[in-house]
Amino acid sequence: MKLIVLRNKLLEALAIVERAVGENSNLPILKCVYIRTDDNKIVFTATNLEMAITYTSSGKIIENGEVAIPLHLFNTIIKNISSERITLELKGKKLFIETDNYEAFVQTQEIKEFPIIPSIHNKNQNLQTNSKVLVEAIESVIIATQYSEIRPEISGVFMGIEEYGVVFAGTDSFRLAEKKVDSGFMKSTFSESIKCIIPLKTSEEVLKTLSNQEEGDVFIFIDSTQILFKTQNVEIISRLIDGNYPDYHAIIPKQTQAEAIVPRQEFLNAIRLTSSFSGRGNDITLTVGENKKYIELFSSDNALGENKYKVPIHLKGDRFTLAFNWRYLSDGFKVFKTDELIIGVNTSDRPVIIKNQTDGSLVYVAMPIKN
Repeated sequence: MKLIVLRNKLLEALAIVERAVGENSNLPILKCVYIRTDDNKIVFTATNLEMAITYTSSGKIIENGEVAIPLHLFNTIIKNISSERITLELKGKKLFIETDNYEAFVQTQEIKEFPIIPSIHNKNQNLQTNSKVLVEAIESVIIATQYSEIRPEISGVFMGIEEYGVVFAGTDSFRLAEKKVDSGFMKSTFSESIKCIIPLKTSEEVLKTLSNQEEGDVFIFIDSTQILFKTQNVEIISRLIDGNYPDYHAIIPKQTQAEAIVPRQEFLNAIRLTSSFSGRGNDITLTVGENKKYIELFSSDNALGENKYKVPIHLKGDRFTLAFNWRYLSDGFKVFKTDELIIGVNTSDRPVIIKNQTDGSLVYVAMPIKN
């Protein structure tokens, strides 16, 4: 194998695939990047056995071939090279790296030891969308998702594909986020409904990768155990989480006894400020004023002190007092982009819903802290 590649192209490829490099010291091959030539393209692949990322790049191919080399060492070398044109040549079991003023060789690993990357058997059916739409959908719900050894089925982002569109959801059992995307923005060719759970790590890598790429089309392929995200030059394939996602619809309040319309940014600032005195409990108390014109956010700690912040509101219904984990409440306000939000409340032991006044495609639900 002999290639001439541009330094910025190499760095881009390595930055994307390194997110899938394995941490298992018992399998050194998982710390390698697998590089091969394919139809005048250079293909970079890394895997941790749960997920694999493949990036296709351009370069001058003088001689076809393939090689597996330690990614961290290779990346360090390329980052510190000053020349723009880099020659990579495989001689025996050594990969030589050459520029006009630098030479090095890296010991390669056995190609046959590199894991076989799984593939989706049925590529006739898929979900097609824009990368910006997919990023927004996952971002909206991943904030409520957390890894759980006890309940692995909630350790990922739920995706359900129906005729009307696609629904995404995330929960850690203390809060829930749901985002619905209309079929006009996500076009499905699947012949039946699809439900799957995308691992949290995979969801995070999809976000990072697509956020750093130019906006474009994304094709999503799914079978019984795997999911594949494919763009023009990136493929991320991952195992799906086995199990059934909890039926969370009963948790989302259908009606509320009181609704407070609040300015989103000021309320978010109030949470951040008053949380300074919340101490280890991370709790803040929300109380509607007697005139129903404001919500007072309050937190205190015996060792620190106390503070309160009044935010103007429009209230429909009765006054209420509720306590929350301020981080969960803050996360709920972060996922929305509008100027005003509705906080829908029932009793103090029932979930609270946060939503947009005009767009019902995104809802966030949080459980109050029991006094």
